[in-house]
Amino acid sequence: MSGIAREEKLFLAIGGVPEDLVEEAMDPRASLRRKPSPLRWAAVAAAFAVVAGVSLYSLLPRMGGANGGVGDGIRGDHADPGSSITFMSYAGPALPLTVVDGPEGLPARREVTWDFGLTVDAEKHSLYRAEVTDTTVITNDRAEDLTITVGYPVTASLDEDKELLPTLTVNGQALETELLWGDTGRGALWENPRLESWESCKEILEDGSYLAEAQKEAPALEQTVTVWELTDSTAPAVDTSRMAPTLAIRFRIDEEKTQVFTLGFNGASFGENGERQYDYFVPQQNERGSRRLLVFLGEVPEEYTMAGYENGACEKPLEGVSARMTAFTTTLGTLLDQLVEEDLAQWREGVLDRLEEVRAAVRRLVARILLPMEEPRYDNYMLEDVLSYAAVATRVVWTTGEVTIPAGGDATVTVRYQKKPSYDFACGNTQRQGLRGWDLGTGLGSNLEFREITARLENTEYLVLEGQNFGFDLPGGVTQVELDPKTEYYYMEVRLKEE
Repeated sequence: MSGIAREEKLFLAIGGVPEDLVEEAMDPRASLRRKPSPLRWAAVAAAFAVVAGVSLYSLLPRMGGANGGVGDGIRGDHADPGSSITFMSYAGPALPLTVVDGPEGLPARREVTWDFGLTVDAEKHSLYRAEVTDTTVITNDRAEDLTITVGYPVTASLDEDKELLPTLTVNGQALETELLWGDTGRGALWENPRLESWESCKEILEDGSYLAEAQKEAPALEQTVTVWELTDSTAPAVDTSRMAPTLAIRFRIDEEKTQVFTLGFNGASFGENGERQYDYFVPQQNERGSRRLLVFLGEVPEEYTMAGYENGACEKPLEGVSARMTAFTTTLGTLLDQLVEEDLAQWREGVLDRLEEVRAAVRRLVARILLPMEEPRYDNYMLEDVLSYAAVATRVVWTTGEVTIPAGGDATVTVRYQKKPSYDFACGNTQRQGLRGWDLGTGLGSNLEFREITARLENTEYLVLEGQNFGFDLPGGVTQVELDPKTEYYYMEVRLKEE
């Protein structure tokens, strides 16, 4: 499904929003001089909420389990090996071990097991994870011992529970590991693939540049920015069932010379000749604390005006709405690092433990936002969305560790983790509810030379395979198969047996 089709479905779900208002809400350059009536503004606000909350995120890469679109999937036991599963939420394939630091082309054998014994609840109503054991035997055919750094990749987000990330052992001994987090994609933000399907994973990982970039330091973003901060916001006591006091700030920029980032604003309007308006609802006394920032990269507006209004339509003036403006300069990277730390205070402990990783992710994301694009699709960036997206977006993370292989010998690297399935959302109405997908990349992103690959299923008594290209035959008792290393992709679609 295309992004437009996805947006259309969401707009239909709202109901009662006229088509012209949807078009207006989707156009961030709607003229400042166009003033809707209060009732009309309510509909525009509803449509804008969808655009801001979904369209912006559809312009940004998908969050969490990336959307691979809606489709009928692959059916039958003998599908085209080049085909791939299609689900609305794509969890990513089981990817192979690779050498992060060391020689390429080392001979290897691989065995992957999906164990469903711990993922079916007592009432057999859900199939939510598979226990994956991925074992790779690496051979050192050299005359001397060889020490390498290996990395096992999974698709995950920075807010992932630690217990869902892989653990590694070498010859049965626990390996001391570090995490190497990749970006959410490559190149300019909207002009490159995202981790939303097997095909996009392949495009991102196959040439090795994604892993190479992950090994580099995140960009420092030393560009100087000027920040306007609005504090001490006040508004008169009003009947909040009739009014939502709003403060609007207006100025003009040269759009060829200035990029604007915002934090804490609820609305924005773009007019002709670089006119900009940003507004926010002045919070009640017990709701205060959110920062309101306008961040200018490039030239700074020479002047501005502020005014209060009865609501977000910014049509009826309201006296007594005000804020104090202060300005300061800093570097973009320093500002982002500070905002990440402030933002993570609202997250659970697991994300707090990854402060530096989230900081690096945010700086990488903003660096990609600033890359030139052939056709710019959005030129106003809400930093709260950038911060949140960096924490929850799907990316590839390698669990890395050092392994020594004796001369003429082997090292057995065993990886264990819990793998979530791909699936369709309950609201998708795709007639595939309850179907779950797991898939495998035989050699994608790896520089090992896999000569043998075995796939196994365990604890399958409650399962039905509705589609696959592995060659399993559960009714016939075939739960272990040898795979062709030259076939790059395998998949299976699984459902629980009906009572």
